[in-house]
Amino acid sequence: MANTVKQSAHNTWSHITATIRTQARGAHCRDLCLSQRIKYVHVFLLARAWYTAQIFPAPDERIRQLNSAIAWYLWQRETFRVSLSTLHRPKELEVWDLTDVAAKSRVVLIDRLWSQSQKQGTVTAAWLQR
Repeated sequence: MANTVKQSAHNTWSHITATIRTQARGAHCRDLCLSQRIKYVHVFLLARAWYTAQIFPAPDERIRQLNSAIAWYLWQRETFRVSLSTLHRPKELEVWDLTDVAAKSRVVLIDRLWSQSQKQGTVTAAWLQR
């Protein structure tokens, strides 16, 4: 923790991004198909990011770094690459349904703030309702 929320968020997200990048590089040797790699990204790589996103907003720079680490993990050995925006399309369209990191990190934070504002009688709820 630092003296300001902005500095605390910066320090925390720097650590999270570095950890995810290291985990992605460590897992690249596993022989998985694309759908299994996407599942690994959802279940393992980004779990810590979602926990942190509930508390601190993710800076754009860190979102870019996370997307870069995810793209590297998904495509490091492939000659044919698909953009992440294509992989973000929903499964109903019969595609991969990769989570959009920027959108989900905003939604997780907003959901947490909304749930905190619904608790009557707390200082946080009074502050958020103003």
